[in-house]
Amino acid sequence: MARVKQLDQITGSIGNLSFYTRKGSDQIFVRTKGGASREKIKRNPEFENLRKNNKEFGGCSKMSKQIRLTFFDLAHVADYNLSSVLCSLAKNIQKADLENPVGERSIRLSRFRAMLTGFNFNNNNRFDTLLRIALQSSIERETQQATVDIPAFACSFGLYMQGNYALFRISISLGVATDLQLNAQKSGYEPVHSTLGQGFKTVSTPWYSTQASVPGQQLLLNIHEPSAIFTDEDTLVLSIAIEFGTLDAFGNPTPVRGAGAGKILLAG
Repeated sequence: MARVKQLDQITGSIGNLSFYTRKGSDQIFVRTKGGASREKIKRNPEFENLRKNNKEFGGCSKMSKQIRLTFFDLAHVADYNLSSVLCSLAKNIQKADLENPVGERSIRLSRFRAMLTGFNFNNNNRFDTLLRIALQSSIERETQQATVDIPAFACSFGLYMQGNYALFRISISLGVATDLQLNAQKSGYEPVHSTLGQGFKTVSTPWYSTQASVPGQQLLLNIHEPSAIFTDEDTLVLSIAIEFGTLDAFGNPTPVRGAGAGKILLAG
């Protein structure tokens, strides 16, 4: 893949070249068009390894999406493409499967949960830079519950301002990501069980002035559903974000997309 260094603001196609940008980067990338036809890749023996890699990549993409869905309501604070990084993490987990051949390797996130802890949604202003207070957090797998304790703090000491925003709040999300394996038809990846049905939940503090003092409080989330299956192959993902806000036309506080920061607090 080539990168354009001296020609600014070029996107689209020129001849056999395609120019494009990526979220989180101010560079312009270029690649050539064309390649083998879809039918040839699908059937020709010389593309057997490519087909195996593509199938496994599809599983990694699904795992990346599963993880992102656990903090869906908080993803708007991210300043780069989280999908590709989480896909790379899933690939590393997939490589650890030594029981199945390439093209059929499972993605056992439950064996590598610790790899998610501390995953940042931001490359520039990270969560621990914007909110400089000590948080206490926990996950209880038995009840599928998580808590985050926020100590009292004055914004003048605990909050690093990003931009000129008048409001902020702290939000947490709790969701479930399930291990993936190749389906019986060996056509694609699917969760080891499909009756979890828990999705994710989000809770937030009230909106506070960025010049105020914030009282100590506990945020609690419980996603337990009696009818749902929850096994050792399921991973609870607890995420947190600081959101900066403004007032809309009706005077209601609303988050500003791309402002703030977040991270995965715990995975268990």
